[in-house]
Amino acid sequence: MSNDSKLLLGLVVGVAAGAVAGLLIAPTSGKETREKLKESASNFKEDLDTKLNELSSKLDEETIADIKNKFGDLKGKAKDEYDAIAKKVKDLEQEIETKIKDLKKQAANLTSKKV
Repeated sequence: MSNDSKLLLGLVVGVAAGAVAGLLIAPTSGKETREKLKESASNFKEDLDTKLNELSSKLDEETIADIKNKFGDLKGKAKDEYDAIAKKVKDLEQEIETKIKDLKKQAANLTSKKV
C-alpha cells in the first residue's frame, strides 16, 4: 500500500471516529443524535468522494483500485458501526424513559403516603 493510500485511509478513519465521538458526546436527544449521525455520514461521504477524485488525478490505476476497494470496505464497516451506535442510542433512550416513569411512580407513592 502506498503512502498516499495509507494517508487517505488514516484520514478517513480519523474523521469518522471524530465525527461519531463528537455527536455522541453532545447533549442532545437520541432522535437528534441519530439525525446528526445520518447527516454527518452523508456529508462525510460527499467530502470523501471529493478528496478521492482530487487524489485520483495524482495516483496510478492500481493505487486507485486499491483505495476504492478499501473505501468500499470502510463504507460497509461505517454503516455497520452506525447501525450499532443507533441501536445503542435507541436502547438507552428507552431505558431512560423507563427509569423516568419508575421515578414518577415512586414520587407519586411517596406523596400519597405523606398525605
